[in-house]
Amino acid sequence: MLKKSIFIAFLSAIIFSPFSANCMDFKPGKYEITSKMEMQGMSMPAQTVIQCLTQEKPIPDKSSGNQGCEIVDMQENGNKLTWTMECMQEGQKVTSTGEMIYSEDSFAGGMTMETGPQAGNMTIKTQITGKRIGSCD
Repeated sequence: MLKKSIFIAFLSAIIFSPFSANCMDFKPGKYEITSKMEMQGMSMPAQTVIQCLTQEKPIPDKSSGNQGCEIVDMQENGNKLTWTMECMQEGQKVTSTGEMIYSEDSFAGGMTMETGPQAGNMTIKTQITGKRIGSCD
C-alpha cells in the first residue's frame, strides 16, 4: 500500500505545476495518455486516461493535488522538459527525475523515482505517452 500511495502522490505532482508551453511544439486539446510503471521484480498494467491539456498546463495530471511534493528543478529546452522533484510521503523522502518530449500532437517521456528504506530502497520507472484525439469539450 505504501508503494501505491507513493506512486499516486508522485504522479499527481510530476511537475504538474503551471508553466508556459509557448516555446514547445505542443498543440492543446484532448489527449489519450498511457502510463506504465515498472519496479524491481514487478510490472504494473498500463493505465490510460483522457485529459484536456492546455498551453498553460501541457503535462497530464494523474490525480488532484500534490501534497508533500516540491519541484526542485525544472528546465525547458526546445521540445524537451526535464525535472527533479522531491516528495515526503509517510515520513520518507522520495526523489524523482523525469523527461517529456513533445511533438505537436503527441508526447513521450519517462520518470524514475527513488524510494527510501521504508519502501525497500526501490527504483520505480514509469513510461508515459500521449496522443491528441481532438479538441477539448
